[in-house]
Amino acid sequence: MEIGFIGAGKVGKALGLYFIGHGLSLSGYYSRTESSADEAAKLTSSHAFRTLRSLVDSSDVIFITVPDQSIAEIDREAAAVLNEYAVMPEICWFHVSGAHSSDILAGIRKTGCEAGSMHPLQSFGDPAASAESLARTLFTLEGTEKAVSVIRSILDRTGGKYVRIEAENKPLYHAGASIVSNFLVTLIESGICLFEASGMVRAQVFQAIEPLIDATLSNVREKGTIDALTGPIVRGDYDTVRVHLKALEDSLPSEFEFYKAMALKTALMLDGNRLDHEQIEEFKRILEVRV
Repeated sequence: MEIGFIGAGKVGKALGLYFIGHGLSLSGYYSRTESSADEAAKLTSSHAFRTLRSLVDSSDVIFITVPDQSIAEIDREAAAVLNEYAVMPEICWFHVSGAHSSDILAGIRKTGCEAGSMHPLQSFGDPAASAESLARTLFTLEGTEKAVSVIRSILDRTGGKYVRIEAENKPLYHAGASIVSNFLVTLIESGICLFEASGMVRAQVFQAIEPLIDATLSNVREKGTIDALTGPIVRGDYDTVRVHLKALEDSLPSEFEFYKAMALKTALMLDGNRLDHEQIEEFKRILEVRV
C-alpha cells in the first residue's frame, strides 16, 4: 500500500512521519508550492510530485492535508483528474478536517472512488514532535464502508486509537475540540490580561500560573470536571464574585462580560451537583444583571 499526500504542511508531514515510523510506505507529496513538497518528501524519504495525476498514478491511499477552506477545490481538481482515466484507479481518499464529513469529497465519490475522513484529535506544531504525539492521539473516522475499513487497517498497523463518528455529528465534535484546544488558549490569555492589570509583568505570569494550570488538568483527569472544580463559585462565595465583577467593571471592562459568561456557565454546570437550586438562583441574580 502506497500512501500519498495532497498538502505538505505540518499535518501532512507529521502523518507521513507517523506512518513510516510504523512500517508503512509513502509514495510522496503533491503541493502547489513545489518547495513544500520537496521538503516533505526529503523529511519522509519519499517523492515530490509535480502534478496531481502523477501522485494518483503512484498511490493507493491519498490524504488531503490542506486547510479546510481548500478541500472543496481539491475535490474538484481530483475529480477532474480521475475522470481522465479510462479505468478508474482503486484509490481511497481521505481528508483530515474535524469539522467536515466526507460529503465534501462529493466529486471524488461520483467518480466511483471511496472517500472518508480521518481526524487526529490533537494540535500540530513541529512535525517530528507531532508525529510522536500521534501515538497517544484519538482518531475519529467517517466515510464509506470500504474507506473506513481501509483507514482502520492503517491505524491497526500503527497501533492508533480510533472511533467512528456519524457524518452529521462532525460539526459538534469539532466545536468541542475548538473549545478544549483553541478557547483554552483564549481563556489563558484572558487570565494573563487580568494578572497584568494587577501589576504583574507578562513575562513572569505564565511561569507563575503554569503549576496552577497543570494541577487543574491533573484534577480533571483524576476526578472529572464537576469534582475537580475549586474556587469561589463552587464554595457559594457570592461576595467574592461581586468583588471580581466590580474590579473588572472599574479597571478592565473589556473582560467584564467574558467573566460573567464563564461564571454563569460554571454555576449552571454545578446545578444539582455541588450547588443547590437556591445557590444557582442567587448566582444568576448576580451574574445576569450589571452590578
